[in-house]
Amino acid sequence: MSLRRLLYPRSLAIVGASDKVGPGFNAWNALRAVGFEGDVHLVNPKRDSLFGQPCYGALADIPGEIDAAFVAVQAEHVLEIARQAADKGAGGLAILSSGFGEVGTDGAKTQRSLAALAAERGLAVCGPNCLGFLNFSGRTALFGTSLPDQVPRGGVAAVVQSGSVGIALLNSARGIGFSHLITSGNEAVTTAADYIELLADDPAVQVIVVFLEQMRQPRKFVDCVRRARAAGKPVVVLKSGRSAGGQAAVTAHTGAVAGAVEVCDAALRQSGAIQVFSLDSLIETALVFTTLARPLKAKGAAMLSLSGGEIALALDAGEQAGLTLPPVSTARQTLTDLLPAFSHIANPLDLTWAGLYDPTVAQRCARALGEQPDTGLLILLQDAPSGLGPQQASRYATLLSAVADGAAEAAVPLVTLSNISGDLHPSYADMAANKAVLCLRGTQEGIAALAQRLAWDRQALDDTAPAASPETARAAARAALDRMPAGVQVLDEHHGRRILASYGLPGIDEILADTAQEAAGAAQRIGFPVVLKALVAETTHKSELGLVRLMLQSVEEVHEAAAALLERARAVAPVTTPRLLVQEMVTPVAELLVGARIDPEFGPVIVTGGGGVQVELFKDVAIRLAPVTPETAAAMIGETRSGRLLDGWRGRPRGDIAAAAAAVSALSRFLHDFADEVREIEINPLAVLEEGRGCRALDCVLLRSDPSIGRR
Repeated sequence: MSLRRLLYPRSLAIVGASDKVGPGFNAWNALRAVGFEGDVHLVNPKRDSLFGQPCYGALADIPGEIDAAFVAVQAEHVLEIARQAADKGAGGLAILSSGFGEVGTDGAKTQRSLAALAAERGLAVCGPNCLGFLNFSGRTALFGTSLPDQVPRGGVAAVVQSGSVGIALLNSARGIGFSHLITSGNEAVTTAADYIELLADDPAVQVIVVFLEQMRQPRKFVDCVRRARAAGKPVVVLKSGRSAGGQAAVTAHTGAVAGAVEVCDAALRQSGAIQVFSLDSLIETALVFTTLARPLKAKGAAMLSLSGGEIALALDAGEQAGLTLPPVSTARQTLTDLLPAFSHIANPLDLTWAGLYDPTVAQRCARALGEQPDTGLLILLQDAPSGLGPQQASRYATLLSAVADGAAEAAVPLVTLSNISGDLHPSYADMAANKAVLCLRGTQEGIAALAQRLAWDRQALDDTAPAASPETARAAARAALDRMPAGVQVLDEHHGRRILASYGLPGIDEILADTAQEAAGAAQRIGFPVVLKALVAETTHKSELGLVRLMLQSVEEVHEAAAALLERARAVAPVTTPRLLVQEMVTPVAELLVGARIDPEFGPVIVTGGGGVQVELFKDVAIRLAPVTPETAAAMIGETRSGRLLDGWRGRPRGDIAAAAAAVSALSRFLHDFADEVREIEINPLAVLEEGRGCRALDCVLLRSDPSIGRR
C-alpha cells in the first residue's frame, strides 16, 4: 500500500470533474487553494474540456501513469475505476462516493470487494464515504467540499472519520494552523493508524488530532500513537460511541468492569494518547500543544484572577483535570507587599481592585509568581466577552498587557482563559495577539488542556515488553489444559488453579470431596478454620448462589455445612453432580480481583483492583493491554484504592505488593500465551498477605473460548 503516493502525489486525476458546484468542482478549487503544482487530469465522459484543459472519458484514457485519483461517482462504478487506477500505476484513491459499508449488506459486500482489490493491487484508499484530504504542507489535495476563505497553516494534522467534524475544525476560526486534514470515512482499506504512522515521521507535523467513530486496527493504532509520542508529537483523540449499549454480554466480573469503553480508554492511556471528550476540548488542546511547544521549566501553574467566584470554578476544574497548582513560596513577601491587607495570598491569586487599577501591581505579581521554581506556566483567568463596554474592555486589555509583561520578565509562557466560551472582545483579542498570548475558552476545556500540557514533558510511558514465559511454564500449562474434560467451557477453581500454577500463581491448601463425611475428614487434615465450597459445573459466582461457607471451626460444622451445600447445589443445577472443596482459611491484608480476558478489538487485556462480590458495584480497577511486566502491574495496583490499603493505610500492615504484582503479570502472560483457546480467566479474590508472605488465589474461574476444545 503506497500511502505516501496518495498523500503526496505528483500527478493526479479528478474522476467526476465538473464546473458545477459539487465535489468535482470543489476538488479542482481545493488544488488551487493549496497551490498544487503537479499534473491534474480531469475525467468526465460528457465534457471535452473543463477549466481550460482537456477532459478524458475514463481513467484508462489518460496518457502515462498517475499517483492518485479523487473519485466522486456512483458507488456501482467505483470498483471499475479502482481497477483502472491500478492499471495506470496509481498508489491510492480518495473516494467520496457513498453506498458502501454504511448502508447495509449489499454496500458492505461492495466495500469488501474494494478492500480485496486494494490489497491485491497495493492501493491506499481514503474512504469511501469521505470528503478526502487536504495536505497543506505538501501543497496537495483530493478534497470534495468548499474551503473557508482563510485556513491558517501550521503544525496540526487532523485525522477524522467524520467529514462534518473536518468541516467544523476547518471553519472553527480558532486559529488552528493545519498541516493536514484527512477525512478517513469508512476506512475500508487505510485506517487512522496508517495515517498516524506516516504523519509521525512528517517534519511539518507538531500535533496529531484524531476523531474516531470506530477504532480499526486497534493494536496498530496504539503502537502508532506510541511512535508519534516517541517522535515528540502528541496525539489528541476524541472517540464517539461511549454508551454501554454496544458492549457485549459478559460472564465473569472481569468483563463487567472491563467492557469495550473501559478497554479503549485504557489502551489510549497506555499508548500515551491525550483523550478528550468534546470537539471544544479537541480544539483547545490542539491550540495548547502547538502554542506551548517548548519544554516547560516546571510542571506547575500559577493562576491570577480578579474574581474569587471564578477562582472557585477554576479550582473545581483543576482538581478534576489534575492541574498542579503549587503553593505560594518565594513570591509570598512580594505579593503581601503589593496587595491590600485583606488579600488572601494563595495560588490561584486574587489580584483584587489593586491589580485591576494599577497595572504595575499586576505585572509585579505575575513576575513574582512566574519566578517561583515550580511554576512552568502562568494563567490569567479573565472573561472578556464581546459585549463588554469600551471602558471595561480597555481595563481588561490593560490588565492582560501588564500580566504578559510580568510573565515575559519571568521567562514563563502566559495563557489567558475565559470561563465563557464565546467570542472575545476585539480590544482584548488584539492585545493578546500583540503580546503573543494564547486565548483559551471554556473553564473545563481550557484547564484540562493545560493540565495535559504541563504533564506532557514528564510523562513516562512503560515501553518495556515482558520477558517471554519460560518454555517449561508453557509446556506445563499445555499439559494441564489437555487433561481438562473436553466440551466443558467453564473450568472450576480447582482445575483453574492447577493450570495457573504452571505460571507461578500461588494457590492454597485444598482437598476435593464428594460427601459430607469426606469433607469433614479433609478439614481435619487441613486444620481449622476452613472454607467449604460446592463446585457445580459451568457455574462462576458461587457466593451469589449460596455455595460458600466461611470460618468453619469443627468437624461437626463442616459436616453440617457440607450436607446443606450439596442440597443447595442440587437445587441450583439438578442435572449435575456437585463436588465439595475444602480449603484453608486465609486472612489477608486486602483482597484483589485479577482478571484477564480477550477483548474482541484489542485482544488480551489484564484487570486488577478491589476484589470480592462488590467489584462490579465499585469498579475500583486498573486496566492494561496484556501482557504486562511486574513493574507495570505494581503501578496498576497503585492506581486503585486497594493499592493504598496495601501500602499500609492508617497503620495497617503493608501487603506483599511485589507478590501481587508478580501474580498480575503472570496471569497476563498466561492469557497472552493461550489466547487462542482461553477467552477469560479470573482470580477473585487474590488474597494479599503481609509483606514478605506472598499472596494466594482463593477463587478462580477459567472460560475456554470453545467448549469443544480437547487437544488430546
